[in-house]
Amino acid sequence: MEVMNRVDSYIVNTHTMLLEPWTEGMEKKTKVYEKGAQPFITEKQPQEIIQSSCLYFLSSYEGRKLSTKSLTNIRHKPPIVIDPVTGVYFYSTHSDTNPHNHWVSLKHTHNHHVHEGNQTRVLFMDGSEINLPVSYQSFIQQYYKASHLFCRAQFNLDEIREKTEPEYTVERQANRLMIMEYLNRVERKRM
Repeated sequence: MEVMNRVDSYIVNTHTMLLEPWTEGMEKKTKVYEKGAQPFITEKQPQEIIQSSCLYFLSSYEGRKLSTKSLTNIRHKPPIVIDPVTGVYFYSTHSDTNPHNHWVSLKHTHNHHVHEGNQTRVLFMDGSEINLPVSYQSFIQQYYKASHLFCRAQFNLDEIREKTEPEYTVERQANRLMIMEYLNRVERKRM
């Protein structure tokens, strides 16, 4: 049996790649994957970590869900902005009430493809890989939702900067608009 380090509590940060539900006996915990590090176990469940991380970064989980809904009109399995300042965005593999739900970092998702047994293989930016118990189609939808939220939030931040910083150029905004247009075209093709 693999021996992993343990921590009592955990706050999502820029190095967090994945929160995986983990069970030891009857106890539900989380296996945390961070960039360039060995996974470790924390005593909290993934949903508890997401909620406490939102609070740590000055909002409630419900507030973050409401913001996602307001910006993107996403109501089902919404992605969450944990920290807009450092760009920490997470998306779920299942409903947030599902005990098998994994939370995946948008920033660290490098690639993904279909894997055997109705699973999705995810490659992270640091080269590590994991199989997630979610269909590829469902995974892609969640990934696109998170990308859409990221673009909308960045668009809003650019708009604020343009109004408050005269030297701020529209070049960054133009780049984000191209990304949003690309995502909209991909979304239309799927329908």
